[in-house]
Amino acid sequence: MAVNPEAVALLVLLHPFMDRSIPLDLRPVVRWLTTGLVLIACMVIIGGITRLTGSGLSITEWKPIMGALPPLNEQQWQEAFDKYKQIPEYTLKNQHMDMAGFKGIFFWEYLHRNWGRLMGLVFIVPFALFLRRGLLRGWLRTRTIAILIGGGTVGALGWFMVASGLQDNPDVSHYRLAIHLTAAFTVFSLVLWTVLDIRLGRRAFSGDGTAMARHARWLLALVLLQIVWGAFTAGLDAGRIYNTWPLMNGSFMPENVTAFGNWWFDLSHHRDGVQFVHRNLAWVVAVGVVAFAWVYRSAAALAGVWQLLIGLVVLQFLLGVFTILTQVNIVLGVAHQFGALLLLAAVLAAVQRTGRSLSATGA
Repeated sequence: MAVNPEAVALLVLLHPFMDRSIPLDLRPVVRWLTTGLVLIACMVIIGGITRLTGSGLSITEWKPIMGALPPLNEQQWQEAFDKYKQIPEYTLKNQHMDMAGFKGIFFWEYLHRNWGRLMGLVFIVPFALFLRRGLLRGWLRTRTIAILIGGGTVGALGWFMVASGLQDNPDVSHYRLAIHLTAAFTVFSLVLWTVLDIRLGRRAFSGDGTAMARHARWLLALVLLQIVWGAFTAGLDAGRIYNTWPLMNGSFMPENVTAFGNWWFDLSHHRDGVQFVHRNLAWVVAVGVVAFAWVYRSAAALAGVWQLLIGLVVLQFLLGVFTILTQVNIVLGVAHQFGALLLLAAVLAAVQRTGRSLSATGA
């Protein structure tokens, strides 16, 4: 039987937080939230495939309810294809596409949207039941409401992203893509933090005053910055150029990186500059994570976490290198995006464990 390495990595990451010390009345809540984490992780994988297969603009309308049904006959398929033919992606890039090709890209966007609908049901229905049973009280009720609002916001931002590629441009805005992805990672982080609060005791985001806490928060900011530039790289297809390592076609900084003479534009809007930032920031993240984990490896707060930090950042670095060398092989590209989520989760675990202690979990 085949083993999914991504699923194994997620289970290994969650294992230290899922033992019998969780209060009996909150175990169903933790199972619910953990299911949500797995669903969000799967959504990141599906979203990555949708992006890398160029499927994201295949559905040109946003119908939250009726959109759950796919075209049911050839006439409906033709209507959907005709709508796709009216957008710039088809007229400028995909004029060769036939109905079979359209159905192929439609599948991934359809799955992406309906996975979001499934996640909404998985969060909303148990939330209502747990709220009625009195399991969600005080901070936990407030937190889960925030998670629900955040999930809805991610869905709205997804359409905000898609809309940017339907009229004037054949691609979605890479800025909107970054906002959408960052919002999804934020909701994942909020759910994970809630699980950690229940399992380990509530912690504030502010540090406990130690140097380790300060360094953990700087590390989190660094990882988030790299995630944003990773989204820029994906949105601009910047990984398909300069497919050499460690230099960019023989240069540390090719002349074209600064072709426009505007640093912000060059490094955030220009493919060459975006890849330059992303690949070199990867070195900073890797060194920062490894140094942090090694320096504080004997700290009780990092028990079971520091090894994960080192293993995940090395894996993520290697996935990034091979993604570049293969001109963004789909499997490697999706694994690299998923690896960013796992690394973020490990860093968040370190941040949560070094946070200022708050009141009891059930308060």
